[in-house]
Amino acid sequence: MIQMIDVPVAMRDGVHLSTDIRYPDAGGPFPVLLIRTPYGNSGFGEPEASYLRDGWAVAKQDCRGRFDSEGRFTPLLEAPDGYDTIAWLTAQPWCNGRVGMTGGSYNGLTQFTAAWMQPPGLCAITPSVMGHDLFKDLVYYNGVFNLSLAIGWGTGVAGRTGQGNETTRWEKVHRHLPLITMDEAAGYHLDYFKEWLSHPVYDAAWAAASVEQHFAGIDVPTFQVGGWYDVYSDGVFHNFCGLRQRGGPRARAQQRILVGPWAHGLNTRTTGQIDFGESAVVGDLEAMKRAWLDHWVRNQENGAENAPPVRIFVMGENAWRDEHEWPLARTRATDMFLSSGGAANSLFGNGALGLTPQHAAAEDRYVYDPENPTPTLGGAGLVCLNGPTDHTPIERRDDVLVYTSDALDRPLEVTGFVKMTLFATSDAIDTDFIARLCDVYPDGRSIILCDGVMRTRFRDGLDQERMMEPGKVYEFRIDMSVTSNVFLPGHRLRLEITSSCFPRFNRNLNTGEPIATGTRLQAARQTVHHSPRYPSHLTLPVIPRG
Repeated sequence: MIQMIDVPVAMRDGVHLSTDIRYPDAGGPFPVLLIRTPYGNSGFGEPEASYLRDGWAVAKQDCRGRFDSEGRFTPLLEAPDGYDTIAWLTAQPWCNGRVGMTGGSYNGLTQFTAAWMQPPGLCAITPSVMGHDLFKDLVYYNGVFNLSLAIGWGTGVAGRTGQGNETTRWEKVHRHLPLITMDEAAGYHLDYFKEWLSHPVYDAAWAAASVEQHFAGIDVPTFQVGGWYDVYSDGVFHNFCGLRQRGGPRARAQQRILVGPWAHGLNTRTTGQIDFGESAVVGDLEAMKRAWLDHWVRNQENGAENAPPVRIFVMGENAWRDEHEWPLARTRATDMFLSSGGAANSLFGNGALGLTPQHAAAEDRYVYDPENPTPTLGGAGLVCLNGPTDHTPIERRDDVLVYTSDALDRPLEVTGFVKMTLFATSDAIDTDFIARLCDVYPDGRSIILCDGVMRTRFRDGLDQERMMEPGKVYEFRIDMSVTSNVFLPGHRLRLEITSSCFPRFNRNLNTGEPIATGTRLQAARQTVHHSPRYPSHLTLPVIPRG
């Protein structure tokens, strides 16, 4: 093996990025596996070693401003360094001009940003657990600040080699106001954190860094891996669908996605509080990605291109299934309507969920107080508790409306994007509404499946802020992300409606102040309507079962 450590690869602006390169002693030139990472390029484990043994060169590079690379690190803004690196690699005598990329999370983002610039020689990518837009599912989630992720991960990558936060008092930091100085409350001064907060609506800065906005420029076969409880669970599907519809010819023809019952850490049997069984672990996951790259980069006839484009783990049944499209063509959009006797507050209330509207009462009410927000308890989070968890502690609160179906007498499969149409009123000019789907087990556990949030100022689009008229009824359409779950006989469906999920999302202060500088907290009196005129309902992607 030949190795060259800390090779300074020049970018177009003269900054040099540290790149560790290894390739076999003889038999070249070789295809190159490229990994671009902000987490340090010094590790060289078995996945990389297996490529080297089989005739690949492996290049691992520190992102700009990280570890041994020059320059200043600006998180999430990686183009055009990927393009320049691939141009350098393909010009080396030991490279045969063909490059594949791999890696997850941030290392997945570096693949997309390289791909959309179409560097000659990039043949295929295998990004895992990465979203489609920084304002829709990363720094923000549909315009709501991803608080624990932004401050937790943002401080973690501060400095050249990262910082430890073992002594950070997160309970105090998360409650700090105004948000623009939260980094300082944690002991840092992060220009990029403040920059994120200085763009509170979807603008040209977010679009320039968006994978979604660059789908048309991506023209390489792409194999993604995700998890139902990953923070980017819906993002990987948006990438898959967007590239199939709007990517270049090769991208449209060759998309593959695999999604398991996992959080951000992939390929585990137990996630959160649920053991999904031995089958949840894909023993050949790395081999599957490797076969993809071997086919598209090395032209190996291994059949990778013929595998079904979609492979999903169906929870409840706890079994893998292959599909040929997404969303599934056989999906039946099924509405379930909210009803109550006027007191759906908490799991001890009288909220119900059913296929036909019931109008015993026209509305339910609760008070959302940002001084006492509903805590995050599992779900699709990052840098906070995530995964499938029992939500009954949350459902004991009076500021959580709970609507539960009757027990099922037959299996009900829900696979796809879940949506909520909510008719609601507030006495605040701006507030949040969160809708959450849970699977209620016969023993009473209420296991979160997916959820979504609407910041009411963005009801007409993420590029504009419009305050509400207090007391007016508005229709809010809430995207509740994605899932695949069979509700088994004896189980019940449950919908929660509340106004906070803290610290996953920043608290809406209910005052309409700018997100970065607001400090005044105000309780909001919320009304959820479910009358014939205002039929609030959950829309489920139901899959018929033979």
